[in-house]
Amino acid sequence: MQSIDWIIHAVFDYGPKGTRNSHTHGMEKYNHLDFQVVLNIPEPDISYLLNTMGIRVQNGERFAPGDMVQGLFEDCDVRLDLFRETGRSVIRLVIPDGNNIFPEDPRCKAPYKYQTVRMFE
Repeated sequence: MQSIDWIIHAVFDYGPKGTRNSHTHGMEKYNHLDFQVVLNIPEPDISYLLNTMGIRVQNGERFAPGDMVQGLFEDCDVRLDLFRETGRSVIRLVIPDGNNIFPEDPRCKAPYKYQTVRMFE
C-alpha cells in the first residue's frame, strides 16, 4: 500500500458562494504541480479527488493544463486548468455541473460556473 505523503489544505469562507480553496502541498517531491479543487463539496469527496490525483502522480502519471482526466467520476471527465493559488501555480480540477456542462458555457449552474474565476491568487 502506498503512503500519502502530501497534505490537503482547505480554506473556507473565501471566494464566491459555493466555493472554497482546497489544495495539496507536497507534489513537488514528484516534480509535479499541486492540485486544487474550488467547489465547496463534502470533505470526503475533496479528499478522494485530490488524493486520487496525487496517487496517480505517485504512480508515474503526469498531468498538464488542458488535460481531460477520466476515471474520477463514472459519468464525466474532469478538465485540468492552470491557476495561481496564493502566489504559486497549481492545477485546478474543473468539474462539470450535473448536466456535464463546464463553466465557460452560460448554461452552467452555480456553483460549478465559478470554478474558472481567478479567486485565490
